[in-house]
Amino acid sequence: MKLMFIVKLGVLSVVTVCLSCCSGRKGVGSGEFACRPVQVVGGYGYVVLHQEDTLIYQPYIPAIGKRVPFASEEDALKVGGLVCRKLMEGQPPTVSREEIVEKLPFIHHLSGR
Repeated sequence: MKLMFIVKLGVLSVVTVCLSCCSGRKGVGSGEFACRPVQVVGGYGYVVLHQEDTLIYQPYIPAIGKRVPFASEEDALKVGGLVCRKLMEGQPPTVSREEIVEKLPFIHHLSGR
């Protein structure tokens, strides 16, 4: 009887230690993404960071078929923010022409449609 109590107490202690060590840790997919504007030749682009690692460097407006930088930091952050949101939701970080035009309506003439 006493031995069974000691075994149960030991197992409970090990489980408690394991849970306390593992709680609060964040994995690679923890959702800590940030978007920062970057100045490039002729305008702006953006980078998507996970903690301190650069995941995406985007010097041009994506999905329009031309190498055109964003006109402002704000425009770059609109699209970069969309990419970050998608990553946080577990979606692929791709953007379509339609999404670009929705975020930056003046781009419509550059998108070829």
